[in-house]
Amino acid sequence: MQPSRQAIVPAVWADFYKETHIPAAVRVGDTLRVTGHTGETVEGLFSADVEEQIRQVFRNIAFTLTEAGASWSDVVEINSYHVGLLNQAESVFKVAAEFLEDPYPAWTAVGVTELILQEALVEISCVVIIPAGPG
Repeated sequence: MQPSRQAIVPAVWADFYKETHIPAAVRVGDTLRVTGHTGETVEGLFSADVEEQIRQVFRNIAFTLTEAGASWSDVVEINSYHVGLLNQAESVFKVAAEFLEDPYPAWTAVGVTELILQEALVEISCVVIIPAGPG
């Protein structure tokens, strides 16, 4: 029997989910696959500063991880997509160090020409193994 799938939709993602039917993440068993998140604030605004936009992406993913009962330490794989990857590299590593710790997840970063939202400079998705609960 295949494990059931559970859509994870934090309150800040609810309107987007209603419009697109794309959840913030999908949980199957102990694996959580986080949809690509961008760096908009809860007000829907993007910072013009790339480092702050990257930081907001990490914050937005943290909302989803919390909703699913996980944290950044449970992330085993990251895929990131960058408009201007080489110009962002230093900022990406600096911000990632604020959220990630050893053992670090596998990470693939890809430069792209555009993302779904014109103001978005980075989009990050990840794979998470959710720890077993007590008992």
